[in-house]
Amino acid sequence: MQAQFFDLYRTGMKTAAELAKTSLENTVRLQQKQLDMVRNILDENSRSTDRLGQARSIEDLVGVQSQLAGTQLQRIAEFWTSAWQIAAENQKTVMEQWQSQLGQTGEAMRETVRSSEDVARVAAQQISRASGSLRESSPQPERKGQESHRRNG
Repeated sequence: MQAQFFDLYRTGMKTAAELAKTSLENTVRLQQKQLDMVRNILDENSRSTDRLGQARSIEDLVGVQSQLAGTQLQRIAEFWTSAWQIAAENQKTVMEQWQSQLGQTGEAMRETVRSSEDVARVAAQQISRASGSLRESSPQPERKGQESHRRNG
């Protein structure tokens, strides 16, 4: 029984470590995506600066500014989309690991209950045998006295 509880504890600790690993891996992925996005923004900023330098009229400046605003909104949307996707993937992975853990824990607990039932069954059998042995070894004269009392009654 102690070994089964140890297995439950070990499985729980293993799952916690796997969850931490998954969380850290997803954090690395999110940071990598953020870094890629920052690089793209820097490249676009450089291109936009060149385009602004080449503008010759107010219409050109307004046009470039409109394109920059649209690009920035697109990048913000991409950032939040990727952040939510990673969060959703992380949540899915965590839930799958928890379900797996619960399945393993449930099986271990069922095994523990089965073992406990087996122990209880064996104990009940031993008690039954012991009480049967006690009845068989009880003093016979008392039984004979009860039987003669019944006949006389």
